[in-house]
Amino acid sequence: MSALILVTVQLLFWLLVAWGETAARPPSMAARQWVEYQSLDEAGTPIAGPLARAPYDIDPIYNAPIGDGSPRAAFLIPFDLEAPRDGLAFFLASTPGLQQIEVNGRLLQPNVPLDTLRGASDGEAVFYMLPKDALKAGRNQIRVLVETQSAIVALAPFSIGPAEEAAGAVKAVELVGKTLPTVAVSFLLFAILLCLVVNWPPQDRRRVRALIVLLAVWMARTYFVTFQTPFEIPFLLTYLIYYLLETSALMAFGRYVAIESQLAPNWQRAVTWLWIALLVGTVIATALGFFMGPPAQHLMKRLPQAVGIASLLVGIGSLVLLARSAARSSDGRLIERAALMLCITAFLVDAADSAFALTVPFVPSLPLTFYIAAPAGILLGLGVIMSAAREATEARRTVMTANQVLADRLAEREAELAQTHETQKQMLQRQVVLEERQRIVRDMHDGIGGQLLGLMMQVRSGRIEPPQVEAGLQSSIADLRLIVDSMDTAEESLSETLRSLEHRVRPQVEAAGMVFRFFDTAGDAMAPPGPRATLQILRILQEAVTNAIRHSGASEITLDSSLVSGGGMRIAVSDNGGGLPETLRRGRGLKSMETRAAAVGGSLSVRSDREGTHVVLVLPPDSMTAD
Repeated sequence: MSALILVTVQLLFWLLVAWGETAARPPSMAARQWVEYQSLDEAGTPIAGPLARAPYDIDPIYNAPIGDGSPRAAFLIPFDLEAPRDGLAFFLASTPGLQQIEVNGRLLQPNVPLDTLRGASDGEAVFYMLPKDALKAGRNQIRVLVETQSAIVALAPFSIGPAEEAAGAVKAVELVGKTLPTVAVSFLLFAILLCLVVNWPPQDRRRVRALIVLLAVWMARTYFVTFQTPFEIPFLLTYLIYYLLETSALMAFGRYVAIESQLAPNWQRAVTWLWIALLVGTVIATALGFFMGPPAQHLMKRLPQAVGIASLLVGIGSLVLLARSAARSSDGRLIERAALMLCITAFLVDAADSAFALTVPFVPSLPLTFYIAAPAGILLGLGVIMSAAREATEARRTVMTANQVLADRLAEREAELAQTHETQKQMLQRQVVLEERQRIVRDMHDGIGGQLLGLMMQVRSGRIEPPQVEAGLQSSIADLRLIVDSMDTAEESLSETLRSLEHRVRPQVEAAGMVFRFFDTAGDAMAPPGPRATLQILRILQEAVTNAIRHSGASEITLDSSLVSGGGMRIAVSDNGGGLPETLRRGRGLKSMETRAAAVGGSLSVRSDREGTHVVLVLPPDSMTAD
């Protein structure tokens, strides 16, 4: 799988290179074995002597060595025409130091430098229309004036043919040599900013720092080899900056791949030391060239070869590691690694081409003319951006998945809590029902049960008269009704409970020949007291009404309720009789009523005299929740 990925990347790379190089060359372009040239002095006057020949180099350029002589030379390009015609153009690839172009003595490009600013890659591909009236049948000649800062004047490949072909080639050169590198610099800058603003996981931060260094160096190299510098740079300084960036880009790539592939620390340190050695070698070679001049040229020529060898070692190793990582890893970074493999291949080809002058494989007539790594920066920046976007997408997907899991778990917990709450509610309801049953049983046992048992014992002993039996039964029935009333009105307000009591005792009072009056000014302001407290209150009031019917001799009984300060309630049972007998005042009945009042947190007061009897029950607010 690793080999398949590696082969696929290489095939894609060379297809793109072949397309770019073919588009940048007019079909009529054909290399000549040599071109004659003539050295010129500072004023542009030809230096006496025979014409020299500049042989064609696979670089591809025509090299004209001038040594320590004049920095200018005029290349003479002859061509034959059967007859002058329109539509012919002279195409010239990127030629640093291009000054002037003439055809048959007529000026096409005046003696004004096209690129006075020097850089690693100055000069642009140009084409000039050849005026028909400047041409002639038979032998014609184009004269190209070029200047240099080094010991060699170079003329780039050229062609004389249809203007459409020349214009198309210039556009292709502009696209590959300027537009795509400009886009690459933008992508690389955006990728650097993206890497800086993203909050990377701790385990990725060392790799991302190495990636930022790689992107920054690659961007600087792309800018330097593509665009003219804002000020003129001497040749030696251009040489120094170029190879400093070249070695830095190479070793930054190697260091990133070493970290990304998790190589042993010894290998990572070896890459760093090799980086330092290349930087020191570059500075030494430049310094020797500055102080020794031409004698140091052979040493300066060795530096590209050293960089080429280092590039082969580091680049091939990086390709193998990236291909293996792409084949074995399932972290979704295949596109990023493929982009890195294309970029390191472009770098390798650039370095090897600088040292050995390469051609497109299987097409020996198609030499490499571009810095391929410059437009390849698009792939590097785009790969990093896509990788960051993928990681952001994965992070978002992870967060959404985690949120969904949490939501599902929360729903499960809520369902469990709801079920637990329902279970506890049912248990509580059962407990309440059980307690209510026990209360009813206890109340019936203490009240009705005791009364009926006493009545039964008296009947068995024969010591009770029928009227007494009837009175006992009525008392038991009344107590049973109280129990039922307390259950029916337990959830209602106390005023509603008093109205129920009024409806039940009114017939009893009126049957005894008395008038019953009921006044309720408290309303429904009081909360329901609960079944147990309701029963105690009803028993107190029932006992008070029963005593008034039996013992007061009154003609009128009144039941009234009202609110008192603090939020409590006052309930009074009054009559207009002659007062209760002394024995009844000290009996267990009143004691029982006082006990019941205390049980619900209230207080009971009894006043009985010749003007009547007044039983007053005062209930504080908190007594309403006695249950």
